[in-house]
Amino acid sequence: MSILIRNGIVVTMDENRRIIKDGAIFIDDSKIVAVGKTEDIEREYKADITIDAKGYVVLPGFVNTHDHLFQMLFKSLGDDKALFEWWSGVVAPLSCYLDEDACYYAALAGCIELIKSGVTCTVDNHYVFTKPDLAAETLKAFDEIGIRGIQGRGLIDVDYFNLAPPGFPIERTDQAIKNTVDLVKRFHGKSNGRLMVWFGPAAPFMCSDELLNEIRDKAEELNTRITMHFHETLDEVRGWKEMKGTTPIKYFYEKGVRIFCDKLLAVHCVHLDEEEMKIFKKHGVKVSHNTISNLYLASGICPIPKMLKEGITVGLGVDGAASNNNQDMMELIKTTAILHKGSTMNPLSITADKVLEMATIDGARCIGLESEIGSIKPGKRADIILFDLREINMRPLNRIISQIVYCGKAENVKTVIIDGKIVMQDRKILTVNEEEIKERTQKAIDRILEKAGLENLREEVLRK
Repeated sequence: MSILIRNGIVVTMDENRRIIKDGAIFIDDSKIVAVGKTEDIEREYKADITIDAKGYVVLPGFVNTHDHLFQMLFKSLGDDKALFEWWSGVVAPLSCYLDEDACYYAALAGCIELIKSGVTCTVDNHYVFTKPDLAAETLKAFDEIGIRGIQGRGLIDVDYFNLAPPGFPIERTDQAIKNTVDLVKRFHGKSNGRLMVWFGPAAPFMCSDELLNEIRDKAEELNTRITMHFHETLDEVRGWKEMKGTTPIKYFYEKGVRIFCDKLLAVHCVHLDEEEMKIFKKHGVKVSHNTISNLYLASGICPIPKMLKEGITVGLGVDGAASNNNQDMMELIKTTAILHKGSTMNPLSITADKVLEMATIDGARCIGLESEIGSIKPGKRADIILFDLREINMRPLNRIISQIVYCGKAENVKTVIIDGKIVMQDRKILTVNEEEIKERTQKAIDRILEKAGLENLREEVLRK
């Protein structure tokens, strides 16, 4: 199927950051074939489907670099708690009752919200295995809805801080690795390359040195990648210092644990010092910045402007809905821009242009797909969104990039194309039944709360 998008303002995010007014894109099958002026493209190409993009900006799809889609079920249940209390008191005990149906529909629901805010590629980290194959349910959901999806299968083989509640599943080191390798062999590269499987060790206090060393070897052997949480809170860093004498990153580096490499996407990284940033830069480690999650859990403000000055590649992550309460990439984009201006008291500490890069081409670099997605240019995959400039929140129109970042809402994203297929048109998801998914996710969390005996988490409390 070929698609011609015509008469739009094409923000390419290519090497020259071209913006083509009255621009057009010709797509054949899953690839972008040509980009240019409408009159030039129409003269050379005829398509099966033509989309008139007059009044729209045409953008590369956004890349969400971190998520926990099973947490869609837990929205608002962990409000007003810091990370360790939130995880051990809410997320972990509820997770002990996850089943295939719950994980599948939670992933579909989360993907709908992501797509409706312009996300065409997402990285998930499923780390709870009441049954060893639960991460496969997310991959099945990715496949059905049509998103480009990476499953960083979580690995937990220790509990150094004794945070896990009774009944929380912790896998043996060898079993965690075997189960992840099996998932890679089943799904990695399937559906025209849209599905990918990585190793997703949870966090330093949940992973043995042996596990991390073997993960590095397996990732190299299977030509896949790694994602892992680091330094999310001061409690984590202080607790590790008390146990090991230094921070997690310095401990792994000094001990020679071979986790740091250009295939590693490090998540959060709120409490990094300059020495640790240099370790990341030296080894090509990428960073997923989870702005809203870090604020929601009172974890702190990640020193992103310093990382960018150091030359570290940074992408954006909405994180799980239990630590954000939504999956809205447009909200995340604006929050990132204004947070770092305010925290540094420097309006140039991060610009609208840079945040849009973080959501697109830098996000693609974070996941090793910069040659495939993240910008609009011939030869790349057709992951494209149409963003409506005609809505009142975008008027009057003066500076397009700034207004996408500071004025834009998820509701402005009207059409989403992933791998050359129209997945959403006029804000209607075309690949799955949204109403059914709403009902099934509601039934799933009702069932889990009842089984866990934690219906009290739904009690409303008005604080003075």
